[in-house]
Amino acid sequence: MDGPLERRIRERIRSFDVPALLDVLAASGYGDAEIEYRGHRTTLHQSHLVHDIQFIHQPRKRVVITVNVGLLSAQSPLPSFMMQTMDQLDHDRLERFIGFFDHLLLWECFAGLYPEREGALLPGWPEAAKDRLRLLRPTCQSTLHWLFGKVFPDAEISVRREVRHQRVPASEVRLGASALGEGGSMGGFASIPAGGMEVRIFCDEPISSSGVPWAVEALRRFETDLLPLLSETVLMLTVILVLRDQEGFLRLERQSHLGYDPLHGAPVETRQVLLFSGDTSSSRARAAS
Repeated sequence: MDGPLERRIRERIRSFDVPALLDVLAASGYGDAEIEYRGHRTTLHQSHLVHDIQFIHQPRKRVVITVNVGLLSAQSPLPSFMMQTMDQLDHDRLERFIGFFDHLLLWECFAGLYPEREGALLPGWPEAAKDRLRLLRPTCQSTLHWLFGKVFPDAEISVRREVRHQRVPASEVRLGASALGEGGSMGGFASIPAGGMEVRIFCDEPISSSGVPWAVEALRRFETDLLPLLSETVLMLTVILVLRDQEGFLRLERQSHLGYDPLHGAPVETRQVLLFSGDTSSSRARAAS
């Protein structure tokens, strides 16, 4: 018997494209060995790609995906007399015979849509991902904007260069053994100007589409999806989350009187949350929420 998720997939099956459907099935425990493709036998052109889906639990767990392309579809490359022969037969042996080759052709067709998902088509593609990213220069403004746009498609991204004062270790001054000059410092560190990037993530609502506050969701996306990609690049980066819809949030400060200042009718002002500030290649880089 189909579960709630399987029934939901069946209800919306004609709205799926194949890569998204395969991702949902993979999350439900259906691998390539449990998936069978079938062409929809019809002579009429259909407006959707995926026609139907069947979840079979006995004798083994598998799923049958019927699509409107292939050897049995309206755009079939087979001659018309074969279709007429199948209509005249009182059994489906010929259709099952053609369906065997149809499954293999459809599997290769859908695997070729996104060859990076199939290791047999592009061996070593995941391992070369970091090398391709280096060729795109992650320290470039356009590349950073593209990366953050992929991870935050539901937010507005702004990337700009900035000059920040970075603390670097420096040798202490030794009187009598070294001359004081322009590069000397008093103490164990020196503060020097360094180039960097500032990324601002603008959100119109305090809650993301998943129901999690943006301050939590944005930090999770950055640490999980972006920081590993930038960990091998020396980049001074500052990431700030800007919440535009933050009217009347509670703030304790010297000029405010709790219990007397109303929260309603407060002027609209943006709320900024520092997500990251530091060197992306250093293990000492500081992440803050």
